Amino acid sequence: MKFSRLIYLLLGFAVLLMSCQKDESETPTPVTPDPGPSQNIGTPPSSFTQKVMLEYHTAAWCGTCVDAFVKRDQVMTTYPGKIIPVAIHQSDAMQMPIFLTLDATFGSNTAMGMVNRTAATSSVLLNRTQWLSNSTVLLAQSAPCGLAMKSYMDGANAKLEVQAAFNKTLNGAHNITVYLLEKEITGSGTGYDQTNSYNSDPTSPFFNQGNPITNFKHKYVINRAITANLGDPISQNLLVRGGVYVAKYTVDMTHLTSSNVRFVAFISKTGTTSTDRQVLNVQAADLGFLQNWD
Repeated sequence: MKFSRLIYLLLGFAVLLMSCQKDESETPTPVTPDPGPSQNIGTPPSSFTQKVMLEYHTAAWCGTCVDAFVKRDQVMTTYPGKIIPVAIHQSDAMQMPIFLTLDATFGSNTAMGMVNRTAATSSVLLNRTQWLSNSTVLLAQSAPCGLAMKSYMDGANAKLEVQAAFNKTLNGAHNITVYLLEKEITGSGTGYDQTNSYNSDPTSPFFNQGNPITNFKHKYVINRAITANLGDPISQNLLVRGGVYVAKYTVDMTHLTSSNVRFVAFISKTGTTSTDRQVLNVQAADLGFLQNWD
């Protein structure tokens, strides 16, 4: 009898133990949200590095655009870390709605581009052969402002903070604009395969690469603006020496890969024509990174 009771007690203890283990396994494991960069944006310095944004128009169907990519890379190699490229696609699978705003404001022409939206010979759209020389001129100027940013993933969204600082008083209205870029896009079919007019040119890096080039890697592709397409206004009382503008954004990451996202922020004049919206300075950082003042 004592033995039977002992058996029942052991069986009861085993059932109780299994029940406790089951309850514990069904409890959801707490998820620790991404805390973001461990560092914060620092104090603005008294001077800033002048940088240049190269916004160039391109399309998968544009055969001469591959040479524009060569010219882009040449400028970036000549001035490492100081050239920030933005590819604006048109009439292919990578065209985004923001193209319509930029086209209406500045015009567009494939294989041409804007260098800090600064006019040369009365036009902001420059031939690709002008990109290097115009970048050289602009980079020799003193920067009146600088930017810093940090970002991190928070669930399905990205959190982005952008700061702009000024070391002199700026007259007139100025905007801050933030772009979201996809660092690389590869697709198949007519909307992605890159037409190559240099396939038979032995002097080109794209010699014998095919025409079209299938599975082409399109770089620095603009997806949208986080701000208004032409930027958000900066209060005039901040456009003075020592003024600091701070903005924080929640970015919907639907259909985007976090490791493929780059943010580009820039300060520009607010004008009424294509030639009076010059970019004063620009900064870029990949999602998940801190880009401090420089």
